[in-house]
Amino acid sequence: MAPCEWPLDTGCCPDWDTYDPAVQTAATDWATGILDALTGRRFSQCPVTVRPCGQRCQSWGGYMTYPVGSPSATAVWGAWMVPYVDGTGTWRNCGCAGSCTCRASCEVPLPTPAAGVDEVMVDGVILDSSAYRVDNGRILVRIDGECWPECQDMDLANDAVGAFAVTYRPGEELPAAGELAAGRLACEFAKACTGAGDCQLPGQLQSLSRNGVQVEMVDPVSFLEEGLTGVADVDLWIRSVNPQRLASRPRVYSPDIRQPRFTS
Repeated sequence: MAPCEWPLDTGCCPDWDTYDPAVQTAATDWATGILDALTGRRFSQCPVTVRPCGQRCQSWGGYMTYPVGSPSATAVWGAWMVPYVDGTGTWRNCGCAGSCTCRASCEVPLPTPAAGVDEVMVDGVILDSSAYRVDNGRILVRIDGECWPECQDMDLANDAVGAFAVTYRPGEELPAAGELAAGRLACEFAKACTGAGDCQLPGQLQSLSRNGVQVEMVDPVSFLEEGLTGVADVDLWIRSVNPQRLASRPRVYSPDIRQPRFTS
């Protein structure tokens, strides 16, 4: 994945508008790419499209999915308290939904947290955003009285009748402080590219003693090894959101959770 649409707040860079657009683009790419890596690729990434299945897809019989037991057993004992594993890997009893449970009557989990949902398409029709909501950052809930398809034909295109596709931006929404940090770092890259202004990016010269002719050099890569940029105010934000210097967002894998199919 890659960062997309990181807005820059260049309020701390009064000369930003004077730089050539090509320099602005290059500086933005440098700044957002580096900050994305140093924050563990936690914030808004490029949109992806997934093809989820409903939590009770009837073609998934067996002990890992709804319903547990044979059709004859269900017929004998009825549908009261039928156990199944939901899309989050949790065992539940299928008896009722909505107000008498801790889950919505119609929902599907997204494979990662979502900074935003760009489009939901069912049977080739794009749903209005008022037809659904996102709970807990990653559960897509239908709220217009209809329900998500329990199954879909993966041989079909995303916009075909019988298909269900969700396009969303993985990760968390970039906070205002992240916009400021990105703008601040982009400003320093623009200065370095044009040679204009006093650039604060770390150089190799750390100290110089004129009388004793003592020169001390520092490798700029050492800042990246520490998960920092060398620009103090930018590094404060990096440390606040990634104090453990994680290289990527933590993930939990379970054989009980059916991952949606990604399309490209």
